[in-house]
Amino acid sequence: MDIKNKYISLAMGALLMWSCSAHDDVQTPVDDEALPIRVGGVTTADMTVTATTRAAATAAPGWLNEGLKETGMNMVYDLGTTEQYALLTYDGISSYSMNMYDSNGKPTIPAKWLGNGAHVFRGAYVPDGLRKPNTTKTYKDLCEYTSLPPKKEIYATIEQITIPTQHRLARVVAYVLIDNSIKNFNGDKTKLKGYDSDATHADNTKLRFCNVDVLDYVDTDGHPIWKTADKVIPHYIKEEDITIYQETGTNNYVFPTDDNYESAKENSSKYTAISYGTSPCYDIIVRPTYTVTTNKAMVMGDELDANNTDANTNKIDFELTLENDLEYEKTFKFDLNANYETVVYLRVSPEKVDYNSTGSRLWQNKSYADDYYGVNNPDHELSMAGSSWQRAYTIATTNPDITDGNAYSEQYITTESDFITKLSQAYDGGAYDGCYFILKSDLTIDLSTFADIVFTGHLDALDHTIKLENASDKRKYLFKGLGTGWDSEVLNTKIVGGTLFNADAEITGHVSNCWNDGKRITDVTPKLSDVK
Repeated sequence: MDIKNKYISLAMGALLMWSCSAHDDVQTPVDDEALPIRVGGVTTADMTVTATTRAAATAAPGWLNEGLKETGMNMVYDLGTTEQYALLTYDGISSYSMNMYDSNGKPTIPAKWLGNGAHVFRGAYVPDGLRKPNTTKTYKDLCEYTSLPPKKEIYATIEQITIPTQHRLARVVAYVLIDNSIKNFNGDKTKLKGYDSDATHADNTKLRFCNVDVLDYVDTDGHPIWKTADKVIPHYIKEEDITIYQETGTNNYVFPTDDNYESAKENSSKYTAISYGTSPCYDIIVRPTYTVTTNKAMVMGDELDANNTDANTNKIDFELTLENDLEYEKTFKFDLNANYETVVYLRVSPEKVDYNSTGSRLWQNKSYADDYYGVNNPDHELSMAGSSWQRAYTIATTNPDITDGNAYSEQYITTESDFITKLSQAYDGGAYDGCYFILKSDLTIDLSTFADIVFTGHLDALDHTIKLENASDKRKYLFKGLGTGWDSEVLNTKIVGGTLFNADAEITGHVSNCWNDGKRITDVTPKLSDVK
């Protein structure tokens, strides 16, 4: 059934009413004797406000009651092909009510059941701060964006009903676990650069969640509008002493969210404890992409038609810098329903950053998943000695008004020709010697105009293809050679129409997952230099 998504606009805490004549599809029960819908309560049993809260709420919290009192929650319910709009409100004392709109657009008519049987309800409470596009959204507003569960059925009854609510969005929680062997120059264990455990935010901490789909705003019809944020400052939650356990023989890790964590803790003959000490925990509120089902059962009813799918996934590019200036990046893909979360443990070692995560679970610490999204993909290595990918040049645009993009604005190149020019100057003594480059789409390079260089930069094509044009007998390669060690590297790059390097070049820099016309180039892994 195609359910239309029409909602009342909210602005500055006041309801912008519309008349029934403007919405001819709004149905009024023809039977004046139809049973009224009596609302006895609103529950948030599947919702918690912070990551540290374990107790499930059974009644609407104060902020939700206040919102229902001030603006109400727009509701739509249907039975078969008949659909009705109403407003759920709270009187500020103890009573809830659902009213339909009269001919003047006022919610004065008690809502009534449309017949016998199960009615499908949907609705959302939208904090006013989420209604404006291209503005910074507060963590509180994102957490309090509340909706009914998807395709919620409530049977017609003479008794009072309870309206269930949940988080409209999803959440990713991240613990940063830094290996004790990574030291600052004074010999102390390093930590995130700029980290302050007393701060209530992560503004000054060099940890960013990048290229992640989040909420931009909620439009006047109640549809969430999504965006991909270049760089997001995560929300700081707490510090926690973290110990994980490694199983002898398999080398598998057991994390605090695993069901067998306590048994591993007690079995020292089978498991070795690895303590990371006090570790910071952050989270970000993200777009739900909905786990795949046969009938899109988990897709929320307020999505625009173009977003009415469960085929999408979301991702986060974690970027972090340590006090000793080692920099790392790791991509984490996930797929979450609304009101669900996943917990990621980022393990930072001298060589790389890796992760384990819980699967999808309710947005509260009451159930644990058995499966994981997986750990490091060997075909997509990181710069093993740390990297500066956070400041990589790339062909893209950024919005400094909604992210911290100002700090990296010069890294975002708007034309392919400018990107190629900079890439061609990444040689010993060149203007972009040692610089970092990332490709987010395929690229064509004309060899007749591209400088014949030994590349001394860092290039990660992210599995995209570089097509070489105007190759000749004299030159069929992109780079004459590659610099030495970890100072020069090419990753995840596919070449067509030629080769990545000159056939006579002796390659001692870092090469991983690179291809010449479908044939994989031999990986080269330099020795890791001493890291303080």
